[in-house]
Amino acid sequence: MTVAATRTGSGTASISRAFPLALAAFAGATGDMVIAGVLPDIATDLRVGEPLAGQLVTAYAIAFGLGSLLMAVITARLPRRPVLFGGLAVFAVANVLAAVAPSYTILIVLRVVGGLAAAASTPAAMAAAAMIAPEDRRGRYLSLVTTGITAALVLGVPIGTWIGGQYGWRATMVFVAVLAVLALLGTFAVPKVAAPPWDGLRAQLAPLTQGSVVRVFVALIISGTGGLMLLTYMFPIFRTAGGVDYQAMSLLFTVHGIAGTAAAWLGGRASDRIGPHRTLLLAFSGYAVFLWATAAVTLAGGMPIAVLIAAAILLALAGWAVNPPLQSLMYMLAPGAAAQAMALATCAMFIGASLGGVLGGVLLATVGAAAIPLAGGLLVIAAAPILPRANRGKS
Repeated sequence: MTVAATRTGSGTASISRAFPLALAAFAGATGDMVIAGVLPDIATDLRVGEPLAGQLVTAYAIAFGLGSLLMAVITARLPRRPVLFGGLAVFAVANVLAAVAPSYTILIVLRVVGGLAAAASTPAAMAAAAMIAPEDRRGRYLSLVTTGITAALVLGVPIGTWIGGQYGWRATMVFVAVLAVLALLGTFAVPKVAAPPWDGLRAQLAPLTQGSVVRVFVALIISGTGGLMLLTYMFPIFRTAGGVDYQAMSLLFTVHGIAGTAAAWLGGRASDRIGPHRTLLLAFSGYAVFLWATAAVTLAGGMPIAVLIAAAILLALAGWAVNPPLQSLMYMLAPGAAAQAMALATCAMFIGASLGGVLGGVLLATVGAAAIPLAGGLLVIAAAPILPRANRGKS
């Protein structure tokens, strides 16, 4: 059965239909974030510094960020399921090749390929979830797909980090490829979602030029720069704060992901209840405060693991509540170009992540680990006033 885009919101489809979409997001997010868990091993094996190894995250983020909107436009006339399948297939192959990459240069090229593949599949999963959801539950459907991303921190990244500690980072890349294959098989269970009517490229892109959409785009680049660089350099930050090793870092990623999974679900419910704009303001404010608290903990040093666990939980509760209201807001602002608008939001976040990877690497190499969450909090709080006051479709 095909779920037509024009009937979005009127159906009674069970939320279980979105589970395969969450699985696709899980695979892509694990491939992205697992580098943070094996960063020291990659740096040692390929004989580069940790700041340079961190640019493997930056390369993926740039490819994903710039590629997400491009892929949304290119695939706008295609049903979502083939787009998911193709993106995941390329993603799996890229990670298999990454496992045998002989040099840093080849590895970073493969990270770009993987980022472009995820740029096709992840926004397609988000758009499909929004299309099959009843209108009054769209935030919850989107939060389920976002849960796939946070679940990568609960399961994917800790397992990948453990595998890297036991067998090396190349085994971690094989693990990511296996997840991609499993997600690819899951696409056969995704309901068929018809592509929106095609009125020409200009008509498809027109909603993306309106002032409110541009403001969200700018706000997300700034906040993404500030917030996502912490995730890239979480290992060096917590190592400075409390001398963690691979085992302890796996634990911290796990608790961060568990809290993030809860936060994503709460963010979706809050978006349905009080509107995406208010939810985003609350999340941004809380995240800035928790980033500054993490900076203080890192500066102090010698922290027990309990303090680091608390920091990981608080950061996740605010940071991972952002995506469901963000995607819901973009859907409301540009309903005629939902896939493109949601891809634009993803694009902004990953441009921010790429800039954060560069800025975080510079701060780590010149000032120290504590400067990363300190600067991050300033950028996140600066982005909040830029968000448009759109709620429930009003701009």
